[in-house]
This record gives sequence, C-alpha cells and structure tokens, in this order.
Amino acid sequence: MLDNYLQILNDSLVKKDAILAKIEALSSAQAQMIEEGGSFEDIDANMDQKAELISELELLDDGFESLYDKIKAELDDHKSEYKKEIKAIQKLIGSVMDKSASIQAIEARNKKAMEKRFADERKELSQRKVTQSVAYDYYKTTSKLQAVGPQFLDKKK
Repeated sequence: MLDNYLQILNDSLVKKDAILAKIEALSSAQAQMIEEGGSFEDIDANMDQKAELISELELLDDGFESLYDKIKAELDDHKSEYKKEIKAIQKLIGSVMDKSASIQAIEARNKKAMEKRFADERKELSQRKVTQSVAYDYYKTTSKLQAVGPQFLDKKK
C-alpha cells in the first residue's frame, strides 16, 4: 500500500515540475513582452494564464503535503525498503526547487521592469498634460491678440 502512496507522490511531483516549466516559459515570455514594449493587455493575459497554473500548483501542493503527512510515520519505519523510490522523489523535489528559484528570479526582474515601465508611462502622460496645457495657453493668448477689442474714438476735434 505504501508503494501506491509513493507512486502518487512521485506523480504529483512530476505534474508539479511540468506546471512549473509552463510557468517558467510564461514568465520568460512576459519578460520579453515587457522588454519589447508589448501591450498591457497581452501582459495581463499572460499573468492570468500564470494565475491559473498557480492555482493548479497549489492544489497539487496541498494534496502532496496531506498525503506525505499521512504516510510519514510509516515511511520512516520502512526507509530502507523504499530507498529507490525515496531517491526518485528527492530528485524530483530538487528539480521543483530549482525551477521555483528560477521563476522567482525571473519574476523579480519582471517586477522591476514593469515598475520602470509604469514610471515611464506616468512621465510620458505628465509630459503630454504639460504640452496640452502649454498649447491651450498659447491658443488663448494668440486668440486675444487677434481680436480687436472695443476702441474708444474721440470725436472732438
């Protein structure tokens, strides 16, 4: 029976590794979109896809942890019998941890790049506002110069 549980843990880690690979690819694609000035809608759609994958990942994590907690005591008693399976699971955990670290690094870079992009967008928006204000003031000033106001005419002579 412990064999079945260990196989379930192994399968769970394989699925988790595959999902993390997809998240890593999406994060790299997002980095490229940010770098190339992609639309905010595309970046948002990418983030939605990652959110769905993260939800799946959380479900897998919860299932893995609950199953491991259930068999931990029995597994400790029979460590030598399941040495091969435990090694395979440890190797998968290492792979999962490597991918997690890689994703965190990519996401940190993406966050910095997005903050810079938002700051640039705000600066550009502010510049447009100033430009429009200056143009409107110029328009008002020139329209006052062209309009000849009422003039007083002296009829005494």
